[in-house]
Amino acid sequence: MADPATLALASLVVFGAAFVQGVTGFAFGLLSLGFLALLFGAGEAVLVLTLVSPLASVLIFLRVRRHVDVREVLKVSLPLCLLGLPLGILCFLHLLHAAPAALTRIVGIVLVVSAGYFLTPFAPRPRRVPAAVAVAAGFLGGFLGGLTSTGGPPIVLYLYAREMTKEVRMAVLQGIFLLAGAAKIGQLLLVPSTPLAGRVFADSAVLLLPLAAGVLAGQTLFTRIPARPLRRIALLLLLGIGVMLLAGR
Repeated sequence: MADPATLALASLVVFGAAFVQGVTGFAFGLLSLGFLALLFGAGEAVLVLTLVSPLASVLIFLRVRRHVDVREVLKVSLPLCLLGLPLGILCFLHLLHAAPAALTRIVGIVLVVSAGYFLTPFAPRPRRVPAAVAVAAGFLGGFLGGLTSTGGPPIVLYLYAREMTKEVRMAVLQGIFLLAGAAKIGQLLLVPSTPLAGRVFADSAVLLLPLAAGVLAGQTLFTRIPARPLRRIALLLLLGIGVMLLAGR
């Protein structure tokens, strides 16, 4: 288990990221990964997020489940879980043992590109989107989720380009994240000499309580707090963390 000071900082990070996800429906993995990579290292940060992230999706999904569009969930989840995720996990396991520094750089690139895009004026606007885009978003989201535990950006881009209410979008996002999280844990547990063991489980257990508290606080304010300013501040922080990881600090 990590030392108490590190776990205390990690708990604050997880609470804040979970709060943002409770309000916006996404960004927990993106925000947590940058900070946790600085505290635990990129490899353990990805594994810890693999274990704790599904709880955030469960808590949010329970509150918005009546709005879920099952067809939208399945359109993205099937290519995600069956194609993109296994490939991403294979790449992650290779880099974890063969080139951990490269994994840190990849995490930094994902953070900078994702945050940079969402901060530009080119954010997606609702329109009709071909079904093939859902498959591509699911595959890419699965690959990034398996590699870095940050598979949200392609999926968020796809859903924000679709015409739906914020409640339906929130429910669909959490349904996808929940299925993806369960599939990733299951696939990692099937790996011989799985990296999900010992310290990873201990550190993850400590972070479950601040995660739950952050999500519930964010959900309480879901209809009251403007999501756009909060998300912009979070993305600016994320961009800075990605630059730090790329600089090797």
